[in-house]
Amino acid sequence: MLEPTGRVLLTTGLGLMAAGLALPSPAAVLAGVLVVAALQLELHRLRRQLQPLQPPLGLQAELEVMARGRSVQGERSHRVGGDIALVLRLDLPDEFLGARLDIDRWWLSPGLALHGDGVMTRVLRRRDDSLVVRATPQTAAVHRVLGLQGRLTDAGGLLQAEVFLPTPLELAALPRSLPLDLRAVAETRRMSPRSGMGQRPDKVPGTGDDLRELREHQPGDPFKHIAWKASAARGRLMARTFEREQTRSMFVVLETGATMRDGVAGRGPLDQAMDLCHSLAEVCARTHDPLGLALVDGRVIDSRPVLEGLAALESTDRALLDLRRAVAEDLAPLSEAQLVTTVAHYLRAVARVPLPQLPTGVGRSDILDHVRQRTVMAALARLPERERQPLLRGPEPSGRADLSILRRFCRAMDLPLPYRGALPAPARVAGLVAGVRAAMGARKGPFAVVVVSDFRGLLGQLEPLFQVFAAARQAGHRVLAVAVRELDAGETMDLIAGADDTDAARGLLRADQAARQALLDELDQGCRRVGATFVGDANPKEILAIWRYG
Repeated sequence: MLEPTGRVLLTTGLGLMAAGLALPSPAAVLAGVLVVAALQLELHRLRRQLQPLQPPLGLQAELEVMARGRSVQGERSHRVGGDIALVLRLDLPDEFLGARLDIDRWWLSPGLALHGDGVMTRVLRRRDDSLVVRATPQTAAVHRVLGLQGRLTDAGGLLQAEVFLPTPLELAALPRSLPLDLRAVAETRRMSPRSGMGQRPDKVPGTGDDLRELREHQPGDPFKHIAWKASAARGRLMARTFEREQTRSMFVVLETGATMRDGVAGRGPLDQAMDLCHSLAEVCARTHDPLGLALVDGRVIDSRPVLEGLAALESTDRALLDLRRAVAEDLAPLSEAQLVTTVAHYLRAVARVPLPQLPTGVGRSDILDHVRQRTVMAALARLPERERQPLLRGPEPSGRADLSILRRFCRAMDLPLPYRGALPAPARVAGLVAGVRAAMGARKGPFAVVVVSDFRGLLGQLEPLFQVFAAARQAGHRVLAVAVRELDAGETMDLIAGADDTDAARGLLRADQAARQALLDELDQGCRRVGATFVGDANPKEILAIWRYG
């Protein structure tokens, strides 16, 4: 695109040529021809370097994380809601010194926000120029910064071209850490010894079989604890004290369905549940208490083994970070044409792969077969090493090999696929029941089984869940059901303020709150009946109240 300076030169040259022909003046004609020819040569040189939507020749960009004023290589773990300073380093050839870069858009994974949307204008005056951008992860996930799209204008202001600079960068944003204190949790009896060097169970005073110490008899000590031989030898009354092993084996059953994924990014039910699960894993890692995890949505989607220490924390965080990258066919249902179109659009826009456009409304045809084959081969060539090794990539997300490659590519590149809608209430309850049964069959139990869900839409359908709670209690497990909030106070005020009819919005909210309270009352009564504990709509800032149960 010709800029104002180029238009002025072109107009000047044409004007000189017209004036020279009209006067007539050979010198004016020659001057006009020289101006137009010089402009044409310069535009031809610039066009070879400024190709639309492609990296200019010799211009390279790299995005790094900054900490304490310097770039940090390999630091990828951050927290939700925290600012991350990113530095964009540009390596410029001499031809682009003095050029102007206008950044219009950043290609980011969902849940990652840039301050000011990252829109800025910068005159590139040095070969190693750099820009500082601040990002804020709104959700816990492995976020990706793919690149930036903008306009590059040459130093003379003659020509402007749209450019795309790839800046691949991964940022793993962990959930928030809540101030949990598991000392208030009633202990469970261990059925298997701990494994690992130095991982000893906690010993606390109380009734038990292990002798803790001999001390002087105090009023209130049981008569049977008096050590008669030690008392006779020392000449004063001595008593024995005992200790018991205290462990807090945890198993978390987390529902990850469509209702949990609603709400404002960073404050929805799934975000609250992920904060709780991550905090549990952190505390258990410090105390070397066993922890297991099962993710359910109509079935057990992912079941992590019961581990201890840092292994449990790493396994839990890995499962939580992968929650938002659901690509399995039953979790993210897409037709073949829709899946091919999604991947092909990404490959054309970001990887600059020359793929043909897929006509809208086509089914399984020769055109679709041709585009699918080229798309699959391009995606396979760009799969990372993890997605190529069967031991690391996990189960195949599709029964067909070609579609499985496309879905694994979506998972690796964080391409958002639409999650399926909410399941019927009986299917959701069956998934929660399957998660509790997975806890009952896991090793290193019994456990304090923590079932986390919003339970939305399950009113009157919870009897099978209460029955499995009763079976778990009979097997020696402790059961805690946690209903995370659907809306927080900020979301409620936003809904009311954004409504056209404030009175109608308040009425709908009151009706929704009444239905929610009826559901919470049913959960509370059902849990009390079977010996389980229930906490409804707990405030994340006051989450300590969850653990005060006997």
